[in-house]
Amino acid sequence: MGTAEHAARLSGTVFVSGTRMLYVGPLVATEHHAHHAAQVVIAPQGLYIEDGANGRIHTRAAVIPPRRLHGHSACAHAALLFLDGDELASRKLSRDADPRCETWGRAPFDANVPRDPTPEMARALLAAILAAIDPRQPPEPRHPAVRRMCAYLDGSDHVNLASVSQEAGLSPRQMRHAFAQDIGLPMRAYLRWKRLRRAIAAVEAGASLSAAATSAGFADSAHLSRVFREQFGITPTQGLSSITWRTLD
Repeated sequence: MGTAEHAARLSGTVFVSGTRMLYVGPLVATEHHAHHAAQVVIAPQGLYIEDGANGRIHTRAAVIPPRRLHGHSACAHAALLFLDGDELASRKLSRDADPRCETWGRAPFDANVPRDPTPEMARALLAAILAAIDPRQPPEPRHPAVRRMCAYLDGSDHVNLASVSQEAGLSPRQMRHAFAQDIGLPMRAYLRWKRLRRAIAAVEAGASLSAAATSAGFADSAHLSRVFREQFGITPTQGLSSITWRTLD
């Protein structure tokens, strides 16, 4: 990769619907990364996907479970759907998650990836993807204390772990164990993901990367850039500075 200023950037359209983000347009190559979201990719001309153990496949459609190390090649046109790890569909996909990319490939979905999508086209594509990937078995219900913790964390910008423990009704050790077991992430990693989601939402609303970093609780834009690269395999400049934002809500 070159510097952020000269590296290829995403230049398509992102459609936002609650905890779902659908990108349609050209893809840039990513480094290996992992994030708290299930990822579905449809590339009509195909692309390469790698896991963290040197596995590699070429496919036109793939479903990557949340929190699995992966990277993908560039391609001229694709659809990329992110389903937040807390969402039911993402939790279903994580139930039988496999770290090997050879298990992520799918037969091409019966879904058109338009070149210049309208919100109506994006809604149709989103519905087609969700219908194609929906597993039949539901995930295990979350521990009631974990549900309370997630609700507390979602509603708080400044988190005190002692307060979270009190909210959950568990000791700090019990709290950390229950949270990591149900969510799939340690609480601090989960909080980084939430801050990253807030920073992305701030950019969507028109904030600069520096302002978005500050508003989301990062130390500075360099801190945001490090976390973004760990989670998405590209820099914030590559991922956010040249896309068009649309809402489906």
